[in-house]
Amino acid sequence: MKYIDTYIVEKFDVSNLHINTPKFYTNIKNETKLSYLLLSYMYYKNYDTYLDINKIGKDENKKPIFIDNSLYFNISHSKTYVACSISTGNIGIDIEEDRLIKDNILDKILHKNDKDNRYINVWNIKEAYSKYLGIGLKLKFSEISIDEIKKNVNLVNKIYSIQNNNIYFSLCYNIKESIINNNINFINKERLIKFYQLT
Repeated sequence: MKYIDTYIVEKFDVSNLHINTPKFYTNIKNETKLSYLLLSYMYYKNYDTYLDINKIGKDENKKPIFIDNSLYFNISHSKTYVACSISTGNIGIDIEEDRLIKDNILDKILHKNDKDNRYINVWNIKEAYSKYLGIGLKLKFSEISIDEIKKNVNLVNKIYSIQNNNIYFSLCYNIKESIINNNINFINKERLIKFYQLT
């Protein structure tokens, strides 16, 4: 079955935990370790087997991928949250929190046809799309409109209000089926710590 599984967790300190991360990271931050703990949890939940971190590499654009596997994954961080998606098709995700965007940055992200005046949401959608393409910030955001993105990929765009703060989450994917299993879940740190202790 075609599916996309997404989990979002509020950041917490995992610096004292021995969490395996791919060898290509030279500077392993707390959020990197937490990202791969979340990815490992999701992999186990879906496949009832532990993730072999050595089977993660990078493609020609340096996007982390599963090696010799038909699955895809993508990770995103905001100031407070980590999001991770696993899918049977190519995906790109981004998570952002409300913040002001300076005028000189707006010029770089807004296309003349973009109608959404929540500029952080425009950024959020375009970053998810650039990660779907695997080119990251090489995409010239101001040269593509949200409407063009919607013609190229399927788009899920959610806004969550948590503790008086808006959380923007976007997911771009290429699964053609009209019905897919697409879950977006929030997980608490206790469940991830319990999973870590069982591994």
